[in-house]
Amino acid sequence: MSDVIAARSLASQALTNLVNQFARPLDFLRELVQNSLDAGTPRVEVAVAFEPGPDQMGVVSVHVDDFGEGMDEHIIDEQLTRLFSSAKEDDLTKIGKFGIGFTSIFAIRPDAVLVHTGRHGEYWELLFHPDRTFDKVRVDKPVTGTRLTLFKEMRADDVERFVREVRYVLGYWCEHSHTPITFEDRTRQDADADGGDALDPFAAFADPGALAEKRGPEPINHPFSLTEVDLQTAHQDDQIEIVVGVTDSPRYGYYNGGLTLVNSANREVLGGFAERLGHLAFKVRSDHLEHTLTRDNVLQDAAWQEVMRQVVQVADGLRTRLLDAAVEACAKGEDMDRWHALLARELASAGSRAHPFQKALREAPLFRGHREPLSLETIERQEGRHGRVLLHPGDGPLADALDEANIILVRPSAATRSLLLAAEPPKLLGLLPQARRLVPAGGRFILPQLIPMAELPSDERRLFEKADALLRKATSGRAKLAVGDMGGEGAVRDLCVEGSRGGRLFERKGDGWIWLPTFLRWRTLLLNHHHPHVRALVAASLGDADLAALALCQAVLLYEDLEGEPAFQRLFSAASELAEADA
Repeated sequence: MSDVIAARSLASQALTNLVNQFARPLDFLRELVQNSLDAGTPRVEVAVAFEPGPDQMGVVSVHVDDFGEGMDEHIIDEQLTRLFSSAKEDDLTKIGKFGIGFTSIFAIRPDAVLVHTGRHGEYWELLFHPDRTFDKVRVDKPVTGTRLTLFKEMRADDVERFVREVRYVLGYWCEHSHTPITFEDRTRQDADADGGDALDPFAAFADPGALAEKRGPEPINHPFSLTEVDLQTAHQDDQIEIVVGVTDSPRYGYYNGGLTLVNSANREVLGGFAERLGHLAFKVRSDHLEHTLTRDNVLQDAAWQEVMRQVVQVADGLRTRLLDAAVEACAKGEDMDRWHALLARELASAGSRAHPFQKALREAPLFRGHREPLSLETIERQEGRHGRVLLHPGDGPLADALDEANIILVRPSAATRSLLLAAEPPKLLGLLPQARRLVPAGGRFILPQLIPMAELPSDERRLFEKADALLRKATSGRAKLAVGDMGGEGAVRDLCVEGSRGGRLFERKGDGWIWLPTFLRWRTLLLNHHHPHVRALVAASLGDADLAALALCQAVLLYEDLEGEPAFQRLFSAASELAEADA
């Protein structure tokens, strides 16, 4: 006898554990819908009604009606009312394998559950009590499928919230069901029947759209797609359906037979694919996916691994679409910030420079230039010469001069910066990695005010003319000297800047990676009129102009550090020749 009592106790505890396993008690709706789909119903109708009672109390009823195969007495005894009994074990089209679908209804602690069902010409009514005991009665009235009604006492103030929760849970689990599923809020109809519209003679002329929203059943099913994404792509065949999208709020959905296994923003549902897919939203539907016993995750088995590999392939195709869309947006002159931010995120996911997406992105015209869109490859060619990416200084004379000189400038938005930094820069000589530097073009190029020699005081003019003559001889005529105002004290601290012959745009000394040999460059070296060293040599020239001119040229060659020892030899030879000529 004790063994029987112990067995009953264990069975009762097992049932209690099954009933209470769900995080949300209303998740029983998913189990009931799944059972209806397994029964082959062409549709499922869910509704909530409310019968008011005394003292602000009443009874809420939840109806789940299907039109499938129904149940005869054998199925009722062997499957509906027995734990862990299921005829679905080897059928991949049916995922309710644990035989616990119906028991989940007790998670909400109903006051009663009424079931009407029929099959093979026999029809049954079952009434389940709060203690989970039940009465089974054979009835004569024909029933198509299975009609289930749950009754629960509830305060009138809580009904509206309860209806919202039912609608949410049903939508979460059944949003992509192949079988039509509807939900109807009959609690509002009940309120109207109690005197709302009945007292309003004009209610029949109300907005029909509002009445439909208020009274009619609404479809729960939606197309298998993503919402609130910037771009999405899809794949479908006989075995699997996948949709992947770009978004700032990624969620990951797994479905089997149209019902949700899990739809979550938690990256744990991605397993080892989190780094590759975590920044994207996706939904995947496959009959080979299964949920865990607790219904809070998808089973990450070998079949899941294969499904995820296919999701990755679709995500790779999305990259191509994203890149094409960004190129099109740039060609149309659209704001590129959003596209650059999305591409930066994709680059971070793609990995190394050798990844095909890195190469495709480098060749794509994604940056707005002054005349036409520019590719990262084009920007990098200039980066190789200047050792940095030059950021646009803002509209004005400097920007115009840089454009005339065919200097590539990048608009310095945060998104564009993130894209440039996400893309690996070229390696020096193809071997050494380089850190990409983004600097304002105004920090490298200036538009100084040129000072004609004729406008200088006589002592300064004499010094600079002697220094210019020495410099021309020292560089074999490849460089000449000029003087400019670079903004006064504290504006530009360079001793001199370099520009082309006859140009107004000058470049500050930099550490670019590639420079033309000096014997191939004809240039103007512009002295900073306010530089302390220049001012000191101007003062020294009052005593010895030749020596001051020699010192000024020597300082310029040292500062430029481009001519080498032969230039200094020519400089001293030229200084000796000028001294002898003056003597």
